[in-house]
Amino acid sequence: MAPCKPRTFTAGEDPLTKFEGAISVATMPRPADRQFLFHGVMRPSRGIYAKLIATGKKPPTHFHPSQWEFFRVLRGNLTIDINGVPVHRTVEDGEMAVPPYTHHVIYGTPGTEMNEVEFLVSATDSTEDEGATVMDQEFFENWYGYQEDIFQRGEKIDLIQVLSMFDAGGTYLSPPWWVPFRGWVGLILGIVIGRWIGGLLGYAPFYPEWTTNWDAACDKMEQSWFQRRYADRGAQQRAREKFGVEQKQEQSVSTKGEKLE
Repeated sequence: MAPCKPRTFTAGEDPLTKFEGAISVATMPRPADRQFLFHGVMRPSRGIYAKLIATGKKPPTHFHPSQWEFFRVLRGNLTIDINGVPVHRTVEDGEMAVPPYTHHVIYGTPGTEMNEVEFLVSATDSTEDEGATVMDQEFFENWYGYQEDIFQRGEKIDLIQVLSMFDAGGTYLSPPWWVPFRGWVGLILGIVIGRWIGGLLGYAPFYPEWTTNWDAACDKMEQSWFQRRYADRGAQQRAREKFGVEQKQEQSVSTKGEKLE
């Protein structure tokens, strides 16, 4: 295992399309009470989702200790496992709220895997202290960027890298249901292995090749003694030169992600 080395440059792309078109996520103007609002399209018949369906697997179950998360289906069929219980959602069901510390995962409803699923996903600002990490645009960009790089190369996911990214995004992997106090166990594993040990071993939670608002990512990493060395504000320009990418306007930071009054 080793820290990831991005093979793609996707910072600034909006909508962000990954896994051979299996998922596309666009940043929307967010309500005043939300940290972000994304418009997503999931195509379970393509890319990584088709591979998961073929093997009977699901994306990783996880939880957010400091945020409420919301889902609204606009088209198709979406299933949200809530503490191990599948809840099927369609456009008629309206918005669904997932409280903090709820173990959950989303995927295309079984039996309708070939359908596209169009949905909105959002989350509140942190319900805890100001220093708490949160799920936001930077987290999604890096998590999807890392998954795609791994998927395209056929490599195995590095657990330390995953825990590092998840911890920085206010997200933690859920241990099996039979683990006592599994919320606390997942939280401790994310912080100790992802942030502390990962930081010492060279694992950064954010990478300039994938992060639209790199300054915001640097601000977050500077808050941790274990990660502040990765907050190199000149790294993105060097990455642009390496990949031959021209400077783009940061629309998702300046306009698309703004709060609606």
